[in-house]
Amino acid sequence: MSPSPRSERTRVSLLARQIFAITLLALFVLAVATIVYVGRLGTLIWQDTLSEATLTARQVYARCSLTLTRKPTDDPLGVLRTDPDLRHQVEASVGYSSNVLYVLISDADNRAVMHSDPKQEGRVLPAKPDLAALVALDPIQRYERLFKPGEIYELALPIDLNSKPLGTIRVGVALPLVLGRFKEEIRDIAALGGLVILAALAVAIGLSHLTLRPIRRLAEDMARLRRGEFDVGSEAGPADEFGKLAYQLQLLGQQIRTDRAQLLTEQATFQTAVNELEDGLMLFGPDGRLMFANRSAEAMLGTPFGRAEQLSIDELFQPDHPLRGMLRQAFEEGASFRSVAVELSSAPPGSPQFLASVFPVSAAGQPCEGAIVLVKDLKSVAVSARTLQSLIQYSAQIAALGQVTSEMAHEVRNPLHGMLMHVAVLRERLAEPPDDVSHSLDVLEREIGRLDGVVNKFMNLVRPKQVSLLPLQVNGLLRDVLALLEPDWAPRGVVFSVRLSPELPEVRGDEELLRRSFMNIVLNACEAMATGGTVTITTSLLTGGVVRISVSDTGPGIPTGDLEQIFVMYYTTKPGGSGIGLHLVRRVVDLHNGDMQISSRVGQGTTIVIQLPAVGMPE
Repeated sequence: MSPSPRSERTRVSLLARQIFAITLLALFVLAVATIVYVGRLGTLIWQDTLSEATLTARQVYARCSLTLTRKPTDDPLGVLRTDPDLRHQVEASVGYSSNVLYVLISDADNRAVMHSDPKQEGRVLPAKPDLAALVALDPIQRYERLFKPGEIYELALPIDLNSKPLGTIRVGVALPLVLGRFKEEIRDIAALGGLVILAALAVAIGLSHLTLRPIRRLAEDMARLRRGEFDVGSEAGPADEFGKLAYQLQLLGQQIRTDRAQLLTEQATFQTAVNELEDGLMLFGPDGRLMFANRSAEAMLGTPFGRAEQLSIDELFQPDHPLRGMLRQAFEEGASFRSVAVELSSAPPGSPQFLASVFPVSAAGQPCEGAIVLVKDLKSVAVSARTLQSLIQYSAQIAALGQVTSEMAHEVRNPLHGMLMHVAVLRERLAEPPDDVSHSLDVLEREIGRLDGVVNKFMNLVRPKQVSLLPLQVNGLLRDVLALLEPDWAPRGVVFSVRLSPELPEVRGDEELLRRSFMNIVLNACEAMATGGTVTITTSLLTGGVVRISVSDTGPGIPTGDLEQIFVMYYTTKPGGSGIGLHLVRRVVDLHNGDMQISSRVGQGTTIVIQLPAVGMPE
């Protein structure tokens, strides 16, 4: 069983790093030892050089003392100059020591009386730097002087005769000769260091293979686990640290095998349950690719899940497909949609046969992590008990609204009629009333008539006797509404952004009912932004000849719990609201065979979308 290429690269890399680490450690130890050794070697060589020079000077001094003792004279320097034994001693001293360059005896004027090089005798030779002072320096300064070319140092030993200075014995030491000794020693150290490095490299390779062998075995076991082979690990039990790790890996494999079997069972149960659903269910991942689809969704998509899996939104749906746009808004804006009529690939063109709901999946304040799509066949919707129950509840709300409006009209109209009768009585009793009284009676009569007209209009809105559906331009109605609202709301910081499609076809509708409905929606959007904001109004033509009107605000938004009940009769979150405004708007849209949807996100605003069939579409 060979490891994967990636694990092989990891193994080789770890082996190389371990060899490099051990070799580097050996180099470090060798470098430290070499520095210490070279330092001590330098001290020994300098001390040895100083000792040789001192010994040479003392031997010459002893010969000079013996010569002067045997031949007392008034010219001691002349005796020294002519003494053959002393000359032999001086010349032999240069050959005896490898570091001594010359030996000379000079008088008080630094003139050479005797020199190991006879050619230099009689010349004035200035004294060179003191060798003892050089040896007394610290190692770094000594090494700096050592590498200066042509440097010569001397050891001087004075000669006294009868307690009077006679001359000086000077032993010259050439630093290049000392440097030669250093190079020979360092060459031997380098050869030894090379052997040490080779030995360290061999030890590193051996230790690395020895320590990485159990790691390679663990890597192979992990590869088997990844392939689904759960019988891994050592059966001998834990013996060392790697054995304990292998034993734990064996226990992990057994646990994974148990969990996987349980997971497969639960997955099969879940798959069976989801496939039995009449509604189509699709799940999209964070990258917008299809992760799951049940059997009903496969029928609606027109392709098996195995082919559609991991396909992106753009690959699944055409550019003009409504579901593609809703998914894009869900991922980019976090918008949700409920029961929107759409056409899927399996539906005949021009006839929406499915209701789609899109819900983004995201935590609070986090980007969208996916989307859930529920698709319902309209045929099943037509006969479902849930839909029937919803229709019953809606009919009950309509009946309750009719009863309330009838009672309200009765309670309002009776006082109004009584007030009109009393105004008429006052006019009869006041034959010639003063101008201010006559004006007041006119105002009362006019305002009572206005209130009666308002009641009649409200009754017509709630319970219209006859809806006149005539061709009209939606863009024109929206412009009329904005012309009425903009002068009042612009000073309050509300900005209207209008994008009306110039190619929008006409719709069949009641102009007065639609105008009041649009007025209600735009007014709610303005009132939602207490500190100002932007109201965006757009119109467009959807596939299948459907006119879409969208009104969005940048207000605080509606919480999810309130959004579920936004169309419920008498339900309101606005102080002083009646809770029937949006309910009446929805009824007007239903009377026009349209559809109304609302989506909202807390902190970002609310969007209301109305879809009306264009002229020529079946009502």
